[in-house]
Amino acid sequence: MTNAAPCGFPAHATCINCLSAAASWIAASGRGEILSFNVMHQVYHPGFAAEVPYAVVMVKLEEGPKVVSNLVGVKPDEIRCGLPVEVVFERVNDQITLPKFRLRAAA
Repeated sequence: MTNAAPCGFPAHATCINCLSAAASWIAASGRGEILSFNVMHQVYHPGFAAEVPYAVVMVKLEEGPKVVSNLVGVKPDEIRCGLPVEVVFERVNDQITLPKFRLRAAA
């Protein structure tokens, strides 16, 4: 593998940077920062109707991978790139738990 940035999530069979299959799972802290975001104002699926407006964020974890998820507990007009975040887990049902992010105090 090269020393390029780690692959993102979800995981792939090969590295998207160098095409190596020599990858492994590592523990991640769940901490990172917002790289990009979008606030959804339109209902694209009835399952999300009650959540509009909601924020979709791209988070760069401290370990390098990028994760796309939701930002919770923040008003849309308060979101900025570079804000520090941490993962929280939302239990949807007995089979599904979703990783989402919330703001954390700057280190």
